[in-house]
Amino acid sequence: MADKKRMRSRYNNRIFKTSSVIQTDASVTKTVLARAVLTVSALTAWGSTAVAGQTTLAQNRPTVSLHPATEHPADTQPGATQNDDFSFSKLFDGQRTLGTSGLSSLEGSSGGGIASWATIGGYGSKKAMGLAVHYSYVNVTNYTDQNFGALMGFYDRVELSYSHNFFQTGGTGAKLGIGRGYQFDLDTGGIKVRLLGHVLDKTLMPQIAVGAMYKHDGDSKVIHAVGSKHTDGADVYIAMTKLFPKIGLLVDTTMRLTKGNQWGILGFGGDRNDNYYPQFEGSLGYLPSFIPGLVIGVEYRTKPRNQNFTPESNWFDVYASYFVNKHLNITAAYVSLGTIATYRTQTGAYVSLQTGF
Repeated sequence: MADKKRMRSRYNNRIFKTSSVIQTDASVTKTVLARAVLTVSALTAWGSTAVAGQTTLAQNRPTVSLHPATEHPADTQPGATQNDDFSFSKLFDGQRTLGTSGLSSLEGSSGGGIASWATIGGYGSKKAMGLAVHYSYVNVTNYTDQNFGALMGFYDRVELSYSHNFFQTGGTGAKLGIGRGYQFDLDTGGIKVRLLGHVLDKTLMPQIAVGAMYKHDGDSKVIHAVGSKHTDGADVYIAMTKLFPKIGLLVDTTMRLTKGNQWGILGFGGDRNDNYYPQFEGSLGYLPSFIPGLVIGVEYRTKPRNQNFTPESNWFDVYASYFVNKHLNITAAYVSLGTIATYRTQTGAYVSLQTGF
């Protein structure tokens, strides 16, 4: 009996301890749950405040569009301005006067057909850029020449240009011993910088610019065979151009230092001379008031005499150029190029198409 009482007492003590532990655990659980509820309540209250704050900020924050180009000033808030700092219309604003970009010469620079002017190509203002692309075709007695080129004007101050000439001999090539249809290729890269004045200034000061051209011929064997010393050469020049709007007169004078034979198509220097000598280029143009956009005029260009085998003559042309608008210009001319590679009286037609902005 005593043993049964002891066993029952131990069992009751274990149940009591277990019950106490359960009660203690339940108390702890209630405490933890209470704290969790308080924490959730606090987080909920804080979240509501944060959301309210974010809503207020969102209401006060300016809207940012991912497609600003589709917005219009009328769609924005009063006083807001559209951000088009990098727009095409600002980069190429085309604000200069029609015709002040000049034409495109055979060497790619802005000017006349055979003369370089002081003009900066394209119609970009002092805060923008301009661009022009051209194609020219010359057909004279024994030869033809095709010319492609492009130029960029920067802030009405600097011009960069490039052109490629395809000078084709046709049947004359066989007579010259270089092969029927032989083609001379000439690449020309140029730079021009406006120093003083502007073509439209009310004073008598002309627009003055200096420029340089680097030229490269494609076939050294033929170039040396015709008596030229070099396949590469450089020209430097200074040009002065002035437009008198009241009387519709355009005047240009240019002085060029060059060793180019036929402007470089037949190489540079020769057995007669291999030094730089100044050459003159001049242009006169008349702008009739009764036909806006039309220019008619004459050009003249002197040439060096570097070779005994292939003498050359001074150039002359009479031209008419029509500026349809700032994006299109058409030029036609009668040209007299004298002697080219022993063949005299090289006269014919010149046409040019220029586009740009």
